[in-house]
Amino acid sequence: MPQLADITLFSLTRTMSVLDQLFQEEPDLYEDFVREICAEFTLAKEYMLAIQEMASREADREAIAQADLTLRHMLALWVLSNDLTVPVTGLEQMQ
Repeated sequence: MPQLADITLFSLTRTMSVLDQLFQEEPDLYEDFVREICAEFTLAKEYMLAIQEMASREADREAIAQADLTLRHMLALWVLSNDLTVPVTGLEQMQ
């Protein structure tokens, strides 16, 4: 398992891209994958709930987008630091 200090910007952005692609190609699979992460990663779960609350209150789109970007960074860090495999279709599975 990589240590947080060993994660590079390249690996982080690559993981975010793979997660984005999964979201675009298989939204249900993406949702299941994120749900599994949030079951173990309290901060990500709380961010998801906060974003949902912001959306329900029709918060500023820029604020929601910033919170979403932060969440995407956290999800990618979790994937990398826990050595998870992103379940992608049409591509090699990314570890």
